[in-house]
Amino acid sequence: MSCVRKHILKSKTYYLEVHDDQMILSEHKNMQNAKYVVQYIWETRVMWKSNENEELCSFGIYYNNRIKWFDSDHNSLNLLKVHLSGRVFFGNISIFYDSNQIIGQGASSKVCLVKCKKSISLYAAKCISKRYLLQKKSNDRINRLQQEIQILQRIEHPSFVKLYEIYQGENSYYIVTDYLEGNTLYNYIKSYPDDQLPQYQIREAIKIIITALNHLDSMNIIHRDIKLENILLQKPNDITSLKIIDFGLAIYKQQLQKLSVCGTPGYIAPEILKNTNNEEYFSEKCDIFSAGVIFYKLLTKKTLFRAENTTEIMEQNKQCQINFKEFEFKLQKEALSLLKGMLDANPQSRYSAQQCLDHPYFSCKLENINILQEILDKATGFSGITQIIDQKDTHSIGQECQAAQIKRCNPTSYKIRMEQRKRTRSPRKYADFQLYNPSFCQMNSYESLSSKVSSRNISQIENLINDKLDSVIEEEEKQQINI
Repeated sequence: MSCVRKHILKSKTYYLEVHDDQMILSEHKNMQNAKYVVQYIWETRVMWKSNENEELCSFGIYYNNRIKWFDSDHNSLNLLKVHLSGRVFFGNISIFYDSNQIIGQGASSKVCLVKCKKSISLYAAKCISKRYLLQKKSNDRINRLQQEIQILQRIEHPSFVKLYEIYQGENSYYIVTDYLEGNTLYNYIKSYPDDQLPQYQIREAIKIIITALNHLDSMNIIHRDIKLENILLQKPNDITSLKIIDFGLAIYKQQLQKLSVCGTPGYIAPEILKNTNNEEYFSEKCDIFSAGVIFYKLLTKKTLFRAENTTEIMEQNKQCQINFKEFEFKLQKEALSLLKGMLDANPQSRYSAQQCLDHPYFSCKLENINILQEILDKATGFSGITQIIDQKDTHSIGQECQAAQIKRCNPTSYKIRMEQRKRTRSPRKYADFQLYNPSFCQMNSYESLSSKVSSRNISQIENLINDKLDSVIEEEEKQQINI
């Protein structure tokens, strides 16, 4: 493209050529004897001017501590802006965006919702105060911001927030990214109406997260702050649209940075908190542990390390004494196995992202282990069978469950097979359920009820079972169609 630099006596025409690492301006078409060479480095800032119609009319570069302005047509300047987006800092953010509201705030930055003046599209702009960056005598904070931007420039993956532009104002830096309309994963779990998320949603969510971490691993990047609050849904209530945000603590693995306390209490890999000799280095396994904490929350809706204050949470996090036996008969065995591998306190034996993705959990048939419990709770008026364990006498479970004929059997063989009565393409469709309660029973069919139970009660239980199976099968068919 060509552009004009206006002087008092005579204007000069320059020819501009853009490359992956620099921009060249020359008075000659063959680009010989370039007058200006603009490197895409941290210090580079490109300024813009617009006319009364809010169309771009000029760009400016800093040269010898002065801004050199060049005029050109709007279309050419717009193409130049697209090429430079995310590579160098722009000035004059107010030319392109209107700020609507603050949608997030932290100790070091705030996030504003901004609207593009031309397209009316919404974006998120992370604003970092220069004053905050310069408070420390060292350049640690500046270096961290540089690295965050460099990493965002490099990663292109559907599960990460996308970088569009970076701006530098008089008092702040601005990082413009996707605006994710949905809530954080934390709030999504918290607001979910049922006690537990559907198993297919849990599996889909953790697979997306681990796949994203595997991509980071392939690029030798460690996020170091994976947590529920740093995972947002791009679309409201669509868990398949989740994206990982906030690379403010991210580092490159080849930097061989020694372990130091970094991350959010409750999500930090225990080796970071236990490190006393400062001779160990950060690895990608730190992110896997943090993802394991998220997986725990998805599966149980409980917080892994619970305490009244941060100090106690950090101590629990450090000791990492997790009682998996509590869930041996409540979670599907494949899910529990993966959870154990991700939350292994030893980073050497902890699963890698690829090992997680290769785990049978992502290929096995999901089991609806809570359905029979729910049916019997409604039918017998007794809730709490799952809490009764290690009973020596199966008939001592309580008067409330005498309606069901209970017998002890091997926990791995608890199954119920019921014919689905709804008319479908496959009218004799069956559903399998695997139970994991050591003192629970095998109820082979609704005909195995005690003879004392009236036929009306039997019919009610049969209807409960078939209604539940209908909903499960319909949900599974929906998922298959979506896949």
